[in-house]
Amino acid sequence: MIGRFIASQFRKPSGLLGRLIGNGMARGNAPEARWTIDLLNIQPQTRVLEIGFGPGVALQYAAEQAVEGHVSGIDYSEAMIQIARNRNASAIRTGLVDLTYGDIRDLPYEDEAFDRALTIHCIYFWAEPTTCLREVRRVLRTNGVLAITIQPKDKWTRRRPPNDVFTLYSSSEVAQLLTDAGFRNAHVEAYPQPDKFPGACILAVK
Repeated sequence: MIGRFIASQFRKPSGLLGRLIGNGMARGNAPEARWTIDLLNIQPQTRVLEIGFGPGVALQYAAEQAVEGHVSGIDYSEAMIQIARNRNASAIRTGLVDLTYGDIRDLPYEDEAFDRALTIHCIYFWAEPTTCLREVRRVLRTNGVLAITIQPKDKWTRRRPPNDVFTLYSSSEVAQLLTDAGFRNAHVEAYPQPDKFPGACILAVK
């Protein structure tokens, strides 16, 4: 089992250890970040929101696609915001990307501000997932798509995290949460190389 202190650093990285974990995330989670962005079929004028962007790898990939749109990110780890700012410095300077400190339960965006939204390995830490998903739905435009990438709970065979820090889900449980929050057409995509990442992305439409 992952120790509670280390697990809490994945929840909200801080300090030197948090920065080290963030750099490890950038390397280790890059394949699922790219895959999630590909699944969202981002076009040049798409407006994208990432919740819990960590070191900012998926933000970078999204910005490569939404070259005439906009990419916003919200995270509540100052350490991750700094790492992501460094990674996306050029896109931030041109106004293509903006990063915000905040909480998913109270997103600082107008209704229907985004065409696509995503979150990767973050739903584990949401205390009120249905409430959080309703807030994401609020800021998505009609027919907007949300992607939630996870490692399903049956795939955590080693180093299982403590239950009071992580809440693990099956893909079907996430799909049900999306339905409960008012999304439609929830469906599951499995990562094509499960030996590299035994994960899934659950997509749904507003």
